[in-house]
Amino acid sequence: MMKHLKKARSVLFALAGLALAANVHAAPAKRAVPACTKVTVTGSTTVAAGTTWDGLAKYGKWVCMVGSGTKMDGSQSESQDPHFILNEGATLKNVIIGDPSMGTGRNLLAGGADGVHCKGNCRIENVYWGDVGEDAATMESSAPSGSVMTVVGGAAYKANDKIFQNNGNKTRISISDFYAEEAGKLYRSCGNCSSQYVRYATVNGVTLYNVGTGLGVNSSFDSAKLPGLAGQYDVADMTDFVSNSSSSRCVGYVGTAKGYEPVKDTNSSNVARSCKFH
Repeated sequence: MMKHLKKARSVLFALAGLALAANVHAAPAKRAVPACTKVTVTGSTTVAAGTTWDGLAKYGKWVCMVGSGTKMDGSQSESQDPHFILNEGATLKNVIIGDPSMGTGRNLLAGGADGVHCKGNCRIENVYWGDVGEDAATMESSAPSGSVMTVVGGAAYKANDKIFQNNGNKTRISISDFYAEEAGKLYRSCGNCSSQYVRYATVNGVTLYNVGTGLGVNSSFDSAKLPGLAGQYDVADMTDFVSNSSSSRCVGYVGTAKGYEPVKDTNSSNVARSCKFH
C-alpha cells in the first residue's frame, strides 16, 4: 500500500512540475510586425467586462489601428486618448496599434495614441504596438487593489519613453513571451502620481533590443513627502530577461509626491530587494 502511495505521490509531483514548466517562457528572438491593413480610428473602443475583442476574428486579417486627430495622433501629450479601454476581466488580442510604416525614430506621431488602458484585471494577448504613442498600456490608478494586467506574446516598437505604465494600488503588470525594440523603458511604476502605492511587476521570457532601461521601480519612497509609504517598496520578479545592450534591466527610484521629480535610488540594498532576478 505504501509503495502505491509513494508512486502516486511521485506522479503528482511530476505533473505539478510540468504545469510550472508550462508557465515559463523562453526569451524570444527579434520579432517583426505582421503585415497589416490600416484602419483609421478617431476615438476609444471600450471592451466590456469579461468579453474579448479579437482583431483577427473581427476583420479576418491583421489590421493596424491608426489614430487620427490631436487626441489620437500618438504624441507625448498627457491628454492622448487610449485606443482601447479594457474593463474588469476583458481581453484584447491579435491587433496592431499605431502605424509601423512611418519610418525610424521614437516620436513620429504614428497614431499610437495612449495605447491600452486597463480598469482592473485584464489580458493583452498577441498585440503589437507598431509605433508606441504616449504609452503602450497603462494600469489605471482607479483599478481595484491587486488587479493584474497580463501581457502575453506580441511586441512593441519605437516608444519615446516607456512601454508599460503601472499606476494602481498594489497592482501588477505581468509580461511574458514579449519583444521590445527602440524604447526608453519597458516598464515604469509611477514615480510621482497624485496617489502613490506599492506596485509589482513580473517579467518572464522577454527580449529587449535598443531599450534604455528594462524596469523602473520605486525601490523606496521619500518618507518626508510620503510618510505613509516609509519603509515600503515595489517588487519586480524577472526570469529569462535578456537585452542586447549593457543598460540595466532594472533601476530603482525614490518614489515621491506629485509635483516632484523622482531620483534614482543610490542605496544598492534597496534596489536589490526590489529587483529580483531568478
